[in-house]
Amino acid sequence: MEITYRILEIINYIVIVIASLGFLFQILFILFIPLKPKKFPKAKKLHRFAIIIPAHNEEVVIKNTVTNLLNNQTYPRDKYDVFVCADNCSDNTFKAAKEAGAITIFRNESDPSKKRAAYPIKKLVDLLMSNEYKGKYDALIKFDADNTCNREFIEKMNDALDSGVEIARCFEASSNATQNIWTKVSACYYIRDSRICSNFRERTKMNSMLSGAGMMVAMSVFEDIGSWDALSATDDSEFAVRRMLEDRKIHYVAEAVVYEDQPSTLKDTMNRLGRMGHAIHEMFWKIYWKLLPRSIQKFKFTYFDMFYQLLFIPIAILATFWFPAYYIYYIIIHFLQGYCGVDIFTAFISMEESRALIINLLWYILYVLGGLSAVYIIETFFAVLLSKEQTKIKNLKGYWLGILLSPIFMLVWDIAIVWGILTNPGWKSIKRNIKNN
Repeated sequence: MEITYRILEIINYIVIVIASLGFLFQILFILFIPLKPKKFPKAKKLHRFAIIIPAHNEEVVIKNTVTNLLNNQTYPRDKYDVFVCADNCSDNTFKAAKEAGAITIFRNESDPSKKRAAYPIKKLVDLLMSNEYKGKYDALIKFDADNTCNREFIEKMNDALDSGVEIARCFEASSNATQNIWTKVSACYYIRDSRICSNFRERTKMNSMLSGAGMMVAMSVFEDIGSWDALSATDDSEFAVRRMLEDRKIHYVAEAVVYEDQPSTLKDTMNRLGRMGHAIHEMFWKIYWKLLPRSIQKFKFTYFDMFYQLLFIPIAILATFWFPAYYIYYIIIHFLQGYCGVDIFTAFISMEESRALIINLLWYILYVLGGLSAVYIIETFFAVLLSKEQTKIKNLKGYWLGILLSPIFMLVWDIAIVWGILTNPGWKSIKRNIKNN
């Protein structure tokens, strides 16, 4: 019994260390909250942009998205075009996008394994590299069908591109942030990820994780790699890792802001996170693990940082099963010995020590949960407070619930990820909260 107990204890310490590294990163982020976002110098050249939007049955929102992009940018209208791929649509997405002014194409696919966003993205990139458009654009910006952005979005991405940036993500905000509890906590999560995490990485010259909404890629990148080569269900993170393994830099442009329609129900939230979790977990064992040896080879922390961001998906499933199982076992055996008088291992742990260990464990759990909650609440509070310009808010009214419940969202995130890994949920349409005007 003693040998089994000690082996399990050692394994538990190892799991704690692995899981705690991410928590240490969060503390590090707090220390660097005052870092002001980087501003790229004003561009000397007006580059040409192709905005691409993959859209599957998005008739409800696509017109508004295209119209906003074409009519509400400070960037010269003759310097960019909007392309929409109506992907396997059974509604009027194609017509709505075309009427709004987008260059629109169809994509019909019978193979179920190719019915995901990566393939219409590839079709659009292939179009831009065809003889018809080759050499016309300097960079592309990818949006989702429900996205809007700030008026300076293309202008700020042009500043970054003119400064030598090949690949960049933007600041992620929400178009329905204060709709209900789910949109509040989700919105706060993405604000924290942008203002705290991405800002820290940009200012310390590390790589940021790409997000599909509002990502910018120079066409020269596609000339080097041939086309869009990230065809998994998590195409944005796959594209980011593939480019990092080529030693390309992924920047964060804080002044370019995209507004996304957040899931407004628990069901939609779980489904969205579950799909992401399953896809990242699958790709981790195929490609993402290569970041670890690259971090050793290049002796650069940014590779390990990205590796550990993605490792958190496997860690989530490990922690979800290991910690409950181990501590239930731990409490039961010490309760039986300490309070029921069952002689389990009195040779090396007394009854009094068993009772003390149970009490200490309960306090330890409270300290850990309290510490984690405090860190996430502090981070989220300052992230929202310092992002008033990007989120278009004058005060924190409407955001307090999202701030205070940010630790609960991380718990939902963990549960959804594990559920997604175990069940492989397919794509399901979600309720759109914004509509065409």
